[in-house]
Amino acid sequence: MKKTILPAVSLFFILLSIAGGALAQTELLFGQNHFYTVLFRGNGEAIVYAKLAITNPDEKPLTEFSFEVPKVTPTEIVMYQMKFPQECVKYNYNDSVRPCLEYRDPDYAQQYYYYGYSNGQAEYQKIQYTKSGNLYRFILPTPVEPYASTAIIVAYAAKGYVSERAGLYTFNFETLKVPSRIQEIRVAVDVDSDLLLKGKRASVSYNSLGISSERAAAPQSISSRDLDKVVGSIGSYGPIVKEAKNLAPNESFIVKGEYATNWFRLYLGSILLTIFIVIGIFAGIYFLVKFLKKRGGQGDKLGNETNQQTPPQMPQGIINILNLTNAWVSLLSVVSVIGLTYLLNFLGESDLLRFVNFDPVFSVVGVIAVILLYVLIIFGPAVGVATKHGWKSFISILIAEFLWFMVFLIIYLVLFQSGLTTTIFHRGPAVLETTGR
Repeated sequence: MKKTILPAVSLFFILLSIAGGALAQTELLFGQNHFYTVLFRGNGEAIVYAKLAITNPDEKPLTEFSFEVPKVTPTEIVMYQMKFPQECVKYNYNDSVRPCLEYRDPDYAQQYYYYGYSNGQAEYQKIQYTKSGNLYRFILPTPVEPYASTAIIVAYAAKGYVSERAGLYTFNFETLKVPSRIQEIRVAVDVDSDLLLKGKRASVSYNSLGISSERAAAPQSISSRDLDKVVGSIGSYGPIVKEAKNLAPNESFIVKGEYATNWFRLYLGSILLTIFIVIGIFAGIYFLVKFLKKRGGQGDKLGNETNQQTPPQMPQGIINILNLTNAWVSLLSVVSVIGLTYLLNFLGESDLLRFVNFDPVFSVVGVIAVILLYVLIIFGPAVGVATKHGWKSFISILIAEFLWFMVFLIIYLVLFQSGLTTTIFHRGPAVLETTGR
């Protein structure tokens, strides 16, 4: 008996592993595509819209699906299964009754389908789910045939992604976890229109994208061009969009960032760090000049003792460039250029000049005045110092200005322009399941 059962059990596990390996290999070609739009509000709440485009890689119809919402517990959640009409790819224009000769299944991972193609014919079937902890399970209203596709639309509100400290909001958003491979995942992040997102200014309000309470309480199946546009916008638009590819089963994509109610609070840490960097540069210049002067003095002394005409070890040009006065003057010039640029940008984006009649003459005079102002700010301080210390100081200040511009450009790209950080995160063994019947 033992001799019969043992080979049978071994054969069963071998076949199971082969089937699992075949399914995993199939998922490499038929992985899911996930798209998110996350809107953060001033009260720390996140409004999340997700579209999960899934393909059935099995040879049996896909009837059940599940996913996990990591880290948070949604306070409101609504789900729909999306069904597109088939797309006609071959026409017979001579047949007015049946003009389409060949159809193909729609690609739910493509965004362009949502605008105009379905013409409001896309059907949204409401999903009834069961919840166990953070795990959501449900039966698909329409089973997915082998190697066919569908899309699951999920919308929910949740707190727990955001922490607040003295007016600065730090968010740590983690995408849904599924037990299948994800070929592509895209997350678009935005905030309320009265907030500022680090790395980019917000462009839309959270009310411009959403499924209203009326729609959430709608019948079990609905069609709407407005809803098509909402779904088509998921993951497509936002001040900042982050992407990842080829996530393993049960991996999630983490997007981190910061936002605040005003620019100063959002970049306070970067501003303080910039000040420390500038102070460090001046300290480095001071000690370097002191060190080079000391070495130069020792060289002169040694040359006199040996009756040799040995020049100082530090050229005078280096002293001029590293002069603290030149460094201060050039820094003031660069800061003035940056301030003028921000002022002009602010005036251009604000409504302060909306009553001004910009005729051609006024526009030309204004452009010339701005150019002259930039020239004065860049070359004026250098000319003023050169009148007392010579033309070498003029060249030194211009060189120092260029170096300061490079320093501030690097600081801007690293501290002020970078918005979000992303991480691919894996946690524990698989606890989700996607089955076919």
